[in-house]
Amino acid sequence: MIKNNMIIDKSNNNNYWIIGKHSVEAALNNPNRVVYRLCLTKENFEKLNFTITKVKPEIMSRLEISKLANINIHQGIALFTKPLEKQNLNKYLKNNMDLTQTFIILDQITDSQNIGAIIRSAAAFSVSGIIMLDKNSPNENSTLSKAAVGTLEKVPLFKVSNIVQAINLLKKYNFWTVGLEAKAIKTLKEISETSKIFSGNLALVMGSESKGIRKLIKNNCDITAKIEIKNSVESLNVSVALAISLYEINR
Repeated sequence: MIKNNMIIDKSNNNNYWIIGKHSVEAALNNPNRVVYRLCLTKENFEKLNFTITKVKPEIMSRLEISKLANINIHQGIALFTKPLEKQNLNKYLKNNMDLTQTFIILDQITDSQNIGAIIRSAAAFSVSGIIMLDKNSPNENSTLSKAAVGTLEKVPLFKVSNIVQAINLLKKYNFWTVGLEAKAIKTLKEISETSKIFSGNLALVMGSESKGIRKLIKNNCDITAKIEIKNSVESLNVSVALAISLYEINR
């Protein structure tokens, strides 16, 4: 299909709409992002403070954008795009051996809103990348990109078929692997005060709020740790727990 002199790959069912001003601007400024259509209101077009070179803007009403993208909350701007190309973890590690890095590993976290918030926190603390299962995690989508507020363009995502294998690969590159576990003996703060684990390459493993980290994955972590919270609170949302953890290990 050809639209506005651009070929739209209809065969890719993962194409989706990025919505919201910050997310759309970040996507347009990402040289690796393939875009097909940019739809925005006249008001938003007049307020743009950067030059659009990738695609010809289409001016339309908020209602027209809602019908086209099938989304109501879009701030009057939506970008039809192709998901970013898949990243290869082994290749990335080989090319960045000289850097001290932090990775986030997500074990069976499937909620797009949570993952988007996790990406945003990861960008705030200069995380090198996020690793998640290929078959049990969402593809890029409107909810995820909106929750990430533009940071989806800044934090590499790595889809793997097996998390244990990914952990073992990281260990070959001198990563310590820390599993966040509510029943762990030591807190992140205690580990930070008594060891130098957080000063080198680090992978922080996060499990789902309801089930936590699976046993096999936990057994392959070098150590487990918890966040110190009141006993009256059973658990924290995973994206909140991650933000607190990243703050703790970066203090």
